[in-house]
Amino acid sequence: MNGSPIDARNQLNPITLIVVVLIIFVVLFGVYLIAKVITDYKKSAAYLERQKQKPTKIDAVNETAKIAHLLKEERDLLWRICKKHPTPNLRFLLRDPTTLEPFFREEFDYLDETDNEKGKSFLFSLRHKIRDFFTPTENMNSSRKIAVDTELTYTASRGVHYKLKLIEKQPDTLVLSLPKAMIDRNDIPKPLEKIQLIFIHKSGNAFQMDTRVVRYQADKTGSQQMFVTHSENIVSLQRRQMERMDIEQPCLFASVTVKTIDAGKNSKIEYTPSENQHKGTLLDISTGGCRITTTMPIKPEQFIFIRGKLNAHDEDVAIGTIIRTTKRLDGLFILHIRFVKIELAVENRIHALVCNYTEPDLEFLS
Repeated sequence: MNGSPIDARNQLNPITLIVVVLIIFVVLFGVYLIAKVITDYKKSAAYLERQKQKPTKIDAVNETAKIAHLLKEERDLLWRICKKHPTPNLRFLLRDPTTLEPFFREEFDYLDETDNEKGKSFLFSLRHKIRDFFTPTENMNSSRKIAVDTELTYTASRGVHYKLKLIEKQPDTLVLSLPKAMIDRNDIPKPLEKIQLIFIHKSGNAFQMDTRVVRYQADKTGSQQMFVTHSENIVSLQRRQMERMDIEQPCLFASVTVKTIDAGKNSKIEYTPSENQHKGTLLDISTGGCRITTTMPIKPEQFIFIRGKLNAHDEDVAIGTIIRTTKRLDGLFILHIRFVKIELAVENRIHALVCNYTEPDLEFLS
């Protein structure tokens, strides 16, 4: 005998071993297939769409608040907006912060109807932080990526900013519409001249592009168009802390007398505008300051009072300081102003204007 019955039982039959190995392989292969099906499904458009449709939960809001350093009031406001619109999933919306704009706009309309200026202020600061922390960095390396209808800013030699719109992309050129003011002032660059154009991507990122004028041509309606070469010489510009809007509308300004009222710890600065006001043109504005053109060569480092209408209902005022003065080739002076005293309601109206939540009042001041 070669061995005892006990030894025989302890020896594994080769066929049994093969069966066991096959079973293990089938089980592992089955697990792999199930995992692959789940992984592929999670990558599918159907799964992503289902996730997008899930209501936002408070943990997603708290996570967002931590990343963007939201104040309690801003976080609570974001949660209220999410509860008003239970369908969108915040984690997916934040991949493109511009998708939140309709919800911010609706909330602004509600706060505006109830005259809740503090609420509007928290809304605009929330919007700014969301866009600042979650806007993806764009890699813009060719003018062929610029979307049709994008506005491009051209600064003429006189220091005037003009808005040109991209109306067509051709294989070798970009076709831009010319604003009437640019033509009337004969402020157009010459053919073959190198120029710089600044544009803002839909994400909010700003870029500067070097290009060259090819020719000018009128369309079927007689409107003048400028053809410029495509360019790969595009650089990203640092994003402004405060969004700015080109506006070009009349305003009034005056000098300011500054007096410090000393009352111990409660001392304050009193600003008294002069009754002698002068006409100027507001070129652009943000909550941090503005630029005004005037025929007067006013020196910098002076306080200035500005009065104008940012909408059809309110007359707005602010106190600022002139940080520098530049002279254009047409003889006008540009005052670069930083606000030092501005009411919250006026700040909110500037925010609303810059965000395109309201329209500017374009009527001349009397």
